[in-house]
Amino acid sequence: MKAPSTSLVWLIFASIALNYIDRGAVSVAGPLIQKDLGLTATGYGIIVSAFYWTYVPAQTAAGWLADRVSVHRLMAAGVAIWAIATMLTGLAGGVVSLIMLRLAMGIGEGVAFPCGSKIIARVPTERRSTANVALSGGIALGPFIGTVAGGLLLTQLGWRPMFVIFGAITLLWLIPWAGRRAEVDGPADSGRVAVTPWPVLLRMPAVWAMVVLHFCGSYGFYFLIAWLPLWLVNDRGFDIANMAAITGLVYLVQAGSGFAAARLSDRVIRSGADASTIRRRLLFACAAVGITGLLTLTGTASTPALIFWLVVASLGIGPIPNLLVTFGQTLAGQASAGRWIGIQSGLGNVSGIVGPIVTGMIVDAQGYGATFILTSVVVGFGVAVFAVAIPKLRPLLA
Repeated sequence: MKAPSTSLVWLIFASIALNYIDRGAVSVAGPLIQKDLGLTATGYGIIVSAFYWTYVPAQTAAGWLADRVSVHRLMAAGVAIWAIATMLTGLAGGVVSLIMLRLAMGIGEGVAFPCGSKIIARVPTERRSTANVALSGGIALGPFIGTVAGGLLLTQLGWRPMFVIFGAITLLWLIPWAGRRAEVDGPADSGRVAVTPWPVLLRMPAVWAMVVLHFCGSYGFYFLIAWLPLWLVNDRGFDIANMAAITGLVYLVQAGSGFAAARLSDRVIRSGADASTIRRRLLFACAAVGITGLLTLTGTASTPALIFWLVVASLGIGPIPNLLVTFGQTLAGQASAGRWIGIQSGLGNVSGIVGPIVTGMIVDAQGYGATFILTSVVVGFGVAVFAVAIPKLRPLLA
């Protein structure tokens, strides 16, 4: 199949951005939801975590389906499910209904990355990092848009209308997607493509090394998404408007650094440099910068210093989501990219289940300081495992 068009890549970008706008809305509204429902930090962490209870298995299932059925139809069904669940969140009456709707969102959003990766794996390797900005850029810009727009909606309308509006906007994405089936699925039925059997994938050490890296890299990314708003309001004393501005800046920096790193690495690779060497070194540098920023944040006293070290942490963490999917696509090859990314991202996103609950328990017991240290250790561990287990990035499957 030929490489996807630029317009299709942008449409995938929009879906991932909406994905993260909708899932991250609970974090933007976290201070108000926590106050309205009388939640402890642990209780809030459970609500955030609930999304991943279904998101993790849904990604693995979607990875299997993306290699066998119409990616176009699978993506449309997922978007419809999570958009409706987002709208209904605005009508939630309490903790139980919030958890149930987060579970539904997890099922719907679980299709996005396997489907998107299946399409982008068709892009040549020397342009793949830039194409993967459709995935990683959406991860960063989605929370940025959600934080800025959500902050305005929260101050004007409250948290319930915000969810209804976000979900309704997501439904509109289905209109341009409806006419893309021929380009997405190609002339042949996607179920006829030969793919690597699951037992073979699950016996490969590289798959598990990528699962560990994805878990640890996502742990750091999700830590900022889920807890930065609460930390700024509850621990550092910012109001909702200033919290939204600072958090929005963090996500904007993440998006910018992710895009810049992808373009730069692709340009260097096109000039003749070894793709594996460039992308591995980029991961190591980004992890070092991100960890430095996280460890320094807890000791900052002034607002300018806090913003500076948040920017440093964001510069380092921003490119990591792009690298995770690029690494997985490279190792898997085109035919099995959906299945590989489904396993890697699905199991790697267990960090979304564990992280919010662990962080909430630590905050309730000791405050926020220890959570920044733990997050830094987790990210560093994942990079170390990858460095040892995967010395070279090359296709392992047909």
